[in-house]
This record gives sequence, C-alpha cells and structure tokens, in this order.
Amino acid sequence: MTLPFENDTSRIVKRLAKQNMKANRRTSISIMVAILIASTFLCSLCTFVQSYWNQSVQQEIAAYGDWDAQLLEIHAGQLDLIENNENIQTIMVKGDNQIALLPAASGLPYLLVQNCDGVYWGAMREKNLILRGRAPQAPGEIVVGKSFFEQNPSVEIGDRLNLDLGERRIGNTTVDFLSPIQSGEEFVKTEKVQYTIVGEIDMTVSSAYNGYPAYGWLDTAALSEDTGIVAYLQVTQPRKVYEIIPQIAEDIGLQPDEFGDYPFRYHTALLGMYGIYAPGHFLSSDLPKLALALGLVMAASMAVFAYIIRGAFSISAKRKVKELGILKSIGMTPRQIRMMIVYEARWLSVLPILVSVGLGYLFSYGVLAAYSDLTQEVTGSRITASFSPWVAVVSMILSFLTVRLAASGPARQMGKLRPIEAVKESWSNPSLKKSAKHPILKKCFGFLGNISANSMTANKRLFRTCTVTLSLCMLLMFSFLAVFSVSDINNTKAEQDSHFNVNLTMESGQKIEPALMEELKQLPHIEEQATYTMANCAIWVSESELSEEFLSSGGFGTKAAGEYVAKRDGRYRIPCVLIGLEQDAYEDYLMQSGVPYSEQGAALIVNSVVKNPDSRGYEAKKDMVPYLKLKEGQSLEVTEKFLDSIQGDYRFDVTVSSALSEMPEIGRNIAFYTLPILVPMERYYEIIRNFGEDRAVYNYRTYMNLLVEDGLDAEVQAQAEQICGTYLGTSDFYTSSKTQRALDRERLTDATMLIVYSLTALFGIIGISSAAVAILNSLYQRRKEFAMLRSVGLDRKGLDRLLHIEGFFLGGKPLVIGLPILFLIAAVLMWMQDVTFMEFIQVFPLLGLAAYIVLVLMVISGIYRAASRRIRRDIIVEVLKDENV
Repeated sequence: MTLPFENDTSRIVKRLAKQNMKANRRTSISIMVAILIASTFLCSLCTFVQSYWNQSVQQEIAAYGDWDAQLLEIHAGQLDLIENNENIQTIMVKGDNQIALLPAASGLPYLLVQNCDGVYWGAMREKNLILRGRAPQAPGEIVVGKSFFEQNPSVEIGDRLNLDLGERRIGNTTVDFLSPIQSGEEFVKTEKVQYTIVGEIDMTVSSAYNGYPAYGWLDTAALSEDTGIVAYLQVTQPRKVYEIIPQIAEDIGLQPDEFGDYPFRYHTALLGMYGIYAPGHFLSSDLPKLALALGLVMAASMAVFAYIIRGAFSISAKRKVKELGILKSIGMTPRQIRMMIVYEARWLSVLPILVSVGLGYLFSYGVLAAYSDLTQEVTGSRITASFSPWVAVVSMILSFLTVRLAASGPARQMGKLRPIEAVKESWSNPSLKKSAKHPILKKCFGFLGNISANSMTANKRLFRTCTVTLSLCMLLMFSFLAVFSVSDINNTKAEQDSHFNVNLTMESGQKIEPALMEELKQLPHIEEQATYTMANCAIWVSESELSEEFLSSGGFGTKAAGEYVAKRDGRYRIPCVLIGLEQDAYEDYLMQSGVPYSEQGAALIVNSVVKNPDSRGYEAKKDMVPYLKLKEGQSLEVTEKFLDSIQGDYRFDVTVSSALSEMPEIGRNIAFYTLPILVPMERYYEIIRNFGEDRAVYNYRTYMNLLVEDGLDAEVQAQAEQICGTYLGTSDFYTSSKTQRALDRERLTDATMLIVYSLTALFGIIGISSAAVAILNSLYQRRKEFAMLRSVGLDRKGLDRLLHIEGFFLGGKPLVIGLPILFLIAAVLMWMQDVTFMEFIQVFPLLGLAAYIVLVLMVISGIYRAASRRIRRDIIVEVLKDENV
C-alpha cells in the first residue's frame, strides 16, 4: 500500500498550509502585522543609510565639484592626448586666466577672470555660488563677485564692459595670476576685450590681489597650444583611478618633481564615498568600521525581529498541534511538516514585505523631513529621503531572511513531535491544586494574586516574547539617552573651560585684509581677543630626544599614539602645529616667559603633552608632562609632510627661543602628541608660501577668538558675521558663540533622538502587538479555568481584579529585567567617561523613563481590560462542555 505522503506531495502540503492560514485568521493577521512592522523597520534603516550616503555625496559635489582627478601644470596642446585616452570619460577645463584693467572709479583696479568650459560649468561648484543671473554660456560672458556690485552700484547684470586685457610684470618677469600684488609690478596692456555681465557669484578674494573675482566661458578649441590650463577628469573605471592617472600624466609628458610625484591630485573625499581608496589605505579608512557597525546593527535588528516573529509562529504552530499529530500518524514526514510551516511563512510574508517598501519610504520621508527641520539652521542643508530600487531589493531580501529565520525554529520543533504526544496535547493550564504557592503575593493580593502568578508561570513561553520586546525597547531608547547624557556632560565641561565665547574662522585662501581684522577688533563689548593662523607640519625625533618624564609615563605606547605618531627606522614623526601670532601678542608671550625677542628664525615651543591620552574622562586628560628634551638656542628641522599623503615636503628650521609649559590662551585645543610651534604671523606667512598649493586654503586659515561680556556673545557674533560678509564670500568664513553652540547641540540632540524614538517606536508597536497576541492566546487557553472560577462565585469585580493583577505582573516584568541592565549600562558609561552619579542624574531624562514605565503599564492594562469584556461574554456551561478548550 502506498501512502499519499510517500509520493511528491508538495502540492498537498501547500494546500494544507493555505487551509491552516484560513482557519487561523487572527493568528495569521498577527504574524503579518509583525512581519509588516519588522520589514518597515529594515526598509527604513536601509533608506536612512542610502539617504545619508546620497546627501554626503551631493554635498561633496556641490562644495568641490564632480571629478575624480585633477591634472595641474598642463597646456591646451595636451588636451587631445587626454581626450583620446580610452580611460577618460569626461574632461572639464579651467584656464586661460585673464586680467582686465577696470576704470579708475571702480574701486579696485583689476577684474580677475577665470574661464571655464561648458562641461566644467555643468559639473563644478561655481554654478552653485551664483546669487543672481545665470552661468556664462558663450565667450565674453562673465559672472562677477558680489563685492564688485557693492562697490559699483551703478553696474547691473546685462551691462557690457569694454576693458583692456594685459599682464602683471616686474621688469621682464610675468607675475603669476594667483599671486598677490607685489612691490614694483606694473600692468602691461595686450589687447581689448568686451565682457557681458550675466550674473553675480558669491566669491571674494583678498584685497592683496587688488582685484574682483570673475568667471567666464572657455572655448577650448580657440586656445593656443601653450595656454596653461587645469583639467578635471572623470575616468571610465573609477576603481582604477589610482592606476590610470599616473599613467596619463606620464603619457602626456608631465615631469615628476624631485620626489617622483607628478602634478596631479585626486578627489579623495568623493572617491572614498564610493569606496575607492589608494592602494593600502582601505583598511585604515573609516569605511570598514562603518560597514562593520552597519552590519552589526542590521544583524542585531534581524535577530530581534526574528525572535519576535518566531513567537507569533510558535503560537500558530501550537494552535494546530493536534492536527499535525494526526497528519504525522498517517505518514506525513517531519520534513513535510517543516515545509508546511515554511510555506505558510512565505505566503504570510509576501504582502507585508511588499507593502513595507512603501511604508518604509513614507516613514523615512517623514522622519528625515522632521530631522531636517530641526537641523537645517545648524548644518545649513536638508537631508531628504533617497530611494532606489537597490534599497527596495536589499530590504526585501533582509526581510525574507528574517521571516525564514523566525519560522525555522517552530518548524523544527513541530517536525520533532511524536504523533501520540501531539494528539494528546492539551491547552489547559496546571490546576490550582498542583500550582506553586506564592505567600508574598497571596498576602499582598490575596488568593487572586496566587492564581495570577501561577498563570504567568504556566504561560511563560507565550509571555516571553512580550517581555523581551518591551525590555529591548526600553534599553534601546534609554541607552541612547544615557550615551547622549554622558556626551553632553563632557561637552559642557569643555565649553565651560573655553576662555573665549565668540569664535571666527576665515579661510579665503589668502591673507585676510587688515581692514577686516581692524573692524572686527573694534566691535563693542569685547574684553579680550586672540588672532592667529595655523598649519600642520611635523618633526622627526629619536627616542633619546624624548623627555624622561614622558618615557616613564609610557611614551608612545598608548593606543592614541598609533593614530597620531608614525615610527620609521627607529625614529618618530611627531605632528606639529605651526601657529602664527600677531606681533604684539607674540612679544607679550616672550615677555611673560622672560625671553628677549631674538632673530627671525626663533620660535616659542609649548613642550608639554597629555600624560595619558587613553585615560578615562575629561578631567584626567588635563594632566601634562614635558614632551622633548629642549634647550634654548636648539634648532629643529620641521617638514610640511605631516602625513604620507601630503605631496609637498618643504623643510625649514626654527630656533627654540623658549620652551613653554602651557599653551598660551588663544582658544585652541591641541590634539594628542602634537607639538605647538609659535612664531610671529609674518614669519608664519613667509614659511607657508613654500608649502604645497593643495594646502593653501588650510594654511591661510585665520582664527579670531573674542571674549565678550556675559550675555552678549550672540549679539556680537551677529555683528561679526555681518562684517565678514562684506569682505568674504559666505563659504569663506564661519562664526560661532557659546550661546549658539548650546542651541545647536540641543537641536542636533533633539533631531538625533527623533530618529531614535521613531525606530524604537516600531519596536514598541511590535512589542505591544506581541503582548496583545500573547495575552489573548493565553486567555483563550484558559477559558475553562475562568469558567470554573466564575461557576464557584468569581464575580465581575473579582475577574477584573484578577486580570489587572496579571497585567501588572506582565507589565512590570520587563521593567524588573530592563531597569537593572539599563543602570548597568549607565554605570559603565559613567565609569568610561569618569562622570559622577550626580552629574549624570542631573541631565538624564528621569521623567521620560517614568513616563515610559507608566505608558507600558497603561497599555498592558488596557489590553487586559478589553480581554475581560470578551471573557464575560462566554457562557459558562458551554465552555465547560467544550472538549477543544
């Protein structure tokens, strides 16, 4: 005899799975709801990642342009060689710089025109800086910097200017276009030109250039072969850009410098966002760390949701355990039982996962819109929900894997059932006679408290998912709050230690105009100010040059040293920061140190370093020890190559005039293991003019810190911002104040917590839904028990009290489990950051924690209240007679 299940019974198994789904509609709906919310969470998480990445890429392109590599020091005659290279996809050209002489009444004498071709205008940053009008579209059209219109109010967009083109010369030597005005130079006319002004651009240059910035249209076909240009390239295979560009530089005849480096540079920030790094730099980048963190978050989320959904599948499987036992007794194999549950999981997951793609995007759109509303004033940009087919595909795959993982446990469990045990399976709870005694609960809540405790014990598997989910919600939400609380404490300490309360950063790429600096110093309510410039550099030292105190405290044997200090051939490359102080400030520090002003090459060295940068907490990192063995008159050789990636390697010598034990109060915190070198500002500029051009913007960055009367820092900041705006482009300066930073921190914290609350809300919904399913299934199984209690005199009031006690136990259990873990996490955070309990408790949102506890108890109580009404509708006699209950 051949049994039905001995043949290919896949079709029959699928039919049985469909019948079970229809027969258990409520359980099926609860499973679908859990899958829908879990899939929505995973889709939202993928959308958040995609949106953040897309926003970062777009911001980088908007700020610096869409290119892979830049070829410098080339001529128009080499363009054909580049264009004919099969590895080049797009070429953007900038060059043929022109100097035009303006009329005497124009303010500054020159119009400094940089011409760009059409492809450049379409892909680079300049188009994003146009305030009015449009980008040039033909030869002779230009956009002019806003300062030109401010000083020439009679000029309008659309006007034509007939000007003389020429060159700046000193004798027979031509002065480079990018050089400031030099003593003895003159303008030599070469030809006439007519410009049509088509727009205003948010660009300014230092008055040292004696001209207004302008950008025009470049026709590359009309260029002579020896015209100097700069080419920005997009390659056909970006992942091979680090192989392609050096080969192109060699093929077109560029000459390497003394270090073997060709004049080109990569758009490393944008390439890094695409996961493209120079050979050997991938593992040291942030991408592997971010990918690992994201993978852990995804894996943890999938595991949690799989656990939650598994609870729903377990309930569904147990509801049909007798049916499965009968099927197995007539020949259904364990594999077929497992497959029946797997088929059921597949069908139940299809619709929720498809719907979750739309819900996930809508959820992400709403959250990111609210996030941007809170952060736009701080960041100056909005982040929008970015969706792509890949996001949908990846989130759907992750969701299906989660459901498959969730269903595999109950499937294996049901597959191991023995037919006789399955047929005899009873839904009844342990009888009261055999139940455990709970004297404390009985004393507090009476006989009903004992019954509630027994019910919780007997149905612990049903309630376990509810308990775990609610505990996870509380831990996730309030652990994040604890992290932010500890971080806020340290930020507040750092802010309180800051001597200045208004900070200005100016980075026009050249020396800041003295008129601007003077206006800023004349602002009202200023009690003290410090102005300086700074550039990163390095020195090489041997271990014998390190101080005894530094070596005895561990030297470079700390974790932090590996991030800052390089060791090669027994020598250490120590990072330095060259700081240029105003002359009077520098002389004041010399007087305070008791050192007379000496030769031009002398410098003040702040010879102290944090004793243990790996120590816990903010205060512990203030302990300093001497760094190097230094003596007055000693010479130090300094190099601009503070990182291997720096192309230049200019070296210069400084003479130690004095070694200071503390950093002068200029409002600058020095990074670990960094040696500050203080020189007069003019000496600073003499040094950095020899640095590589790619570091010019950073080298010429000027800082001004102001100490303003209490309560007036925001007002002075606004005035300083207005003054800077008249001299510099909006992208060339940055201002902040203590008041503004406090508001910004609050906005960013609120925005970040909005995302945390939104994601944990999804956990909470699943937790509450799983609690509702667990409670309702528990009550369904105990209908005969309730009928018996009602038959012996349990009235409505007693039944409500019994269920309220049980609801209190169920709602309180996640708190009993979660609160100690939360306190442990908070204790670890306080220990790691050396924060006291009183400091922590003053900023931790205890009211929020209390509100969460009350909310959980209220929701659980509401579910039991609704269940109580359902139980009261049961007819006692019919329930007692029902053999299936």
